[in-house]
Parts: sequence; C-alpha cells; structure tokens
Amino acid sequence: MEVFQPDPLVAGRSPYDGPISGPSDSDDMLARLRRAEEHLRNVERRLMALEQGGFEFRRALTRLGDALTATHDRPAMVGAVLETSGLFLGSTAGVFYTAVAGSDRLRPLATFGSVAPEPPDLLGGEGVAGAAGGGGRVVVWPGHEAPHPSPSEPADGAVTAVALPVRSDGRPYGVLALYGRVSGLPFSSADVETLQSLVRQAETAIDNSYLYDEAKRMSLTDGLTGLWNSRHFDLRLGEELSRAVRFADDYFSLVLCDLDNFKGVNDTHGHQIGNSVLVELSRRLMVSTREVDTVSRLSGGGDEFALLLPRTGLAGALRATEKVRAAVADEPFRSDDVELAVTMSLGVATFPEHGTSEKDLKTAADSALYRAKRHGGNRVEHAKVGA
Repeated sequence: MEVFQPDPLVAGRSPYDGPISGPSDSDDMLARLRRAEEHLRNVERRLMALEQGGFEFRRALTRLGDALTATHDRPAMVGAVLETSGLFLGSTAGVFYTAVAGSDRLRPLATFGSVAPEPPDLLGGEGVAGAAGGGGRVVVWPGHEAPHPSPSEPADGAVTAVALPVRSDGRPYGVLALYGRVSGLPFSSADVETLQSLVRQAETAIDNSYLYDEAKRMSLTDGLTGLWNSRHFDLRLGEELSRAVRFADDYFSLVLCDLDNFKGVNDTHGHQIGNSVLVELSRRLMVSTREVDTVSRLSGGGDEFALLLPRTGLAGALRATEKVRAAVADEPFRSDDVELAVTMSLGVATFPEHGTSEKDLKTAADSALYRAKRHGGNRVEHAKVGA
C-alpha cells in the first residue's frame, strides 16, 4: 500500500489528497472521463431503445390479442402474430407466407420490418421458408440440413433465419419466417419454442375463423340449393342501394323470378322430384349469370328466386334475364327417369328509373313478375316508370 507524505511546497494541501499528477496523468484521466461519459450515453441510448422496444412489444401484444379475438380476420391475425414474434425476438425482417391452393407456391400475406413492398412468391422447397413449408418442419439457418435463404427472401445481410410451418385443421396453411436479429445472435432452441407457442395460438384462431365463416355462410345460404337466402339478398340489396345513392352515376337492377306451375310438379311427381328441379334450376341460374351477380332463393321454401345485377341498366338487365329464361326453358329437367319441361317468369326493376328505395324496387319488380305470369309465363317483363 502506498503511503502519502505531506508536500511542504503545496500550501494547504491535505496528506490524503494523493500525489500531484503530471500532465500525462491529467490527459489520461480526461480520456477515461470522456470514455466513461460516452459509455453512459450509450447506456442511456440503449435504455431508451429498450423502453421504446418494450412499448412496441406491449402494443404488439395488445394488437395480437385483439386480432386473435376478431375470429374472422385472418390477415390481421397472421400479421399480428408475425409482428409480435419479430419484436419479441428482435428480428430485423419477417414474412408470413400463405400456401397457394392448387400449387406448391407460398405467397406473402403479411410482412414485418425491413421487407421490400410486394415481396415475391416462393416455390415449394425454396429457401428457408420454402423448406419449412414443403417439408412441414421447423428450419433454423444456419443449422443441420438447413438451406441458405433464397434471393427472394428478405435476408440481405442476415446471419440467421428461422421458419415454422403453420397448419389449419391439420392441413398446411402457411409459413412464419423471421430473418436476421438486431443482436446478431442466431435463433436458439428457446426462440423456436417461443415461436411454436405463438404459432399454436395462431393455428387455433385460424381454425376458429373458418368455423365462424362456415357458421356465417350457413346462416346466409339456402340449405337445399346452396344459393344465398333472403337475409343475404336483403343485405346485398341494401349495400347496392347505399352505393347507388352515394354515387350519382351508379345503377343496378333487381329481378324477381318464379317457376311457372311448380305446384303441379310437386302434386304430380312428389316433393323429391320437385326438390331435384329446384337444385338443377339453381345450377342453371348460377351458370347463366355473372360472378358479380347475386343469385338467391327467397324465404318460404318455394320456387321464388331473386337476382341482383350490379352496374346493370334496364337494357342490360333485359338481355341478362332473357339468357336466364332460355337456360331454364330450352333444356328439359331430368330426375329419376322423369323428364319435365320447366319454365320461369321474371320481373325486372332498375334503380333509379323504377324506384329509389328497397320497398319501391321490390314492388316494381313484383308487379312486372305478376304481369309476366298473367301473360302466360315463360317471359320477361320490366317495371313501368310511374306505375
């Protein structure tokens, strides 16, 4: 231990103040102070970054909870799971790929971090994500039998990547892939366990969303024919009317349809044959209309149907309904060795010529349908202005 003696040349100096430093010692002390100050500033910046990261992670967790309870919004779900995963593990980029039906391709559904707009599809087996999707296994790169990231993946400058397959109802649904880490550390087995936990939550939510969609579909479709029911038709009519009112140049047509003498078919051949006729009729209605048109079987379990034709004026609606009429009348209906000639009457009303409310349009189309029936059936009639 060094013992300090008082220096008589330095007036008022305490023996405990230590020896006088020379110029080189002072410079060294200043340098150490500057390094200490810089270190403190770095620590402060790191703490601020951690605080900000913690805030973003908490926000992502909140968004994840909200998304997983909104059981019908699958893109929001997978986006929230991807964001939470990326923030929690400090990843620099991430993509959730969804399996493209009927092919081995993976298509980006959601992105996180440093990912270019509209990233390209991946082929099955391509890169880290493709290997996870094609093999149905977790892939960690670098690792045993792990391929390098594909040029199509956002892995520029990354030294690590991980991808996990996501399934729904036991079938491949997509792949969650993360690329790079702020820390520069590789993804560990503990990180994989964390991701698997998040993926399991996502899989449960995705399954629930499909159940929700199916329940909703069943509540809006006709059980016999598979067509939309009255409830869905009224919803779509309200949407078309709102859009047409909002945009002055918009228009659409409403068509009410009814089989001619369908009661006679049921009375003569029985309800089983009658139901077969309705199913075949529904098929003909679907193939003779556009994809954007709404075809519905109206409530009551009878032979009343309705068509909603967006962006279709009166002339176009008359051409479309004549095509439907011919599709029904020109080919006999066959069921259980029974051949039947079936015809249909149709009444057309167009917004805004024949009405500007749901009630007025339905009344106008119904009047036109009644007139078609009264004139012998198997024909198309349109509403009269001012009638």
